[in-house]
Amino acid sequence: MNKIKEIQLRRATVADAEAIAAIRIEGWRTTYRGMIPDSYLDEMDMNENVLHWRTILQALPAKEDSLCVYVAVSEDEIVGFVSAMKLPEPKLGKDGEINAIYIRPQWQRCGIGKRMSHKAARSLQAMGCTSCVIWVIDGNAQARNFYEELGGEILIEQDFSWDGLDLTEVGYGWNDLNVMLASADALPFPRAMQ
Repeated sequence: MNKIKEIQLRRATVADAEAIAAIRIEGWRTTYRGMIPDSYLDEMDMNENVLHWRTILQALPAKEDSLCVYVAVSEDEIVGFVSAMKLPEPKLGKDGEINAIYIRPQWQRCGIGKRMSHKAARSLQAMGCTSCVIWVIDGNAQARNFYEELGGEILIEQDFSWDGLDLTEVGYGWNDLNVMLASADALPFPRAMQ
C-alpha cells in the first residue's frame, strides 16, 4: 500500500522528458477514449512527445520567473507532473496559467493533484501572478469536478481545433490564487491508495 506522504514533488529536468511524455500519452488514452477517435489516441507519437517536453525542459529558466514544471515521484518513479506559467499577456483577465496537470491513472484520486495544484499556485504567486486559468476538454468530468473542488469558476466554453480534431474546451479560472490554495488545503487527503 502506498501512502500519499511518500510522494515527493521536485523540479523537472531534461532527463524527465520521456516519463512526462509517457504520462501525458497514457492520460489522453485513458481519459479521452470515447471522446476522441481511437485512431488519434493510438497513433500518439512517443518520440514526438519526448522531443516536445525535452525542448520545454531545456528552456526552463534557472529562476522560476515565468515557467515551472514539477514532477511527482514515488520511489524513483514519476507518477505525475504539473506545468504553470506567467502569461505574457492576461488571458480571460488572468495573469497565470496551469497548462498541464497529469497523473498516472492508478495514482489518481489519492491527493497528488491537490499537492501539485498547491505547488503550481505557490509558484505562480512567486512569479508575481495573482490569478490563474486552466483548460480542460469538456467531456473530462473527473478533471472538471476537481477544478470545481479547488474553487475554479467556469469562465468560458468554446470550440477549438486540436490536430484537426474539433473539440470543446472549458476554461476555469481563479481571480485569487489564495482561493485555490485554501481550497486545496481544505480537501481531505485519502489515508492510502489501494
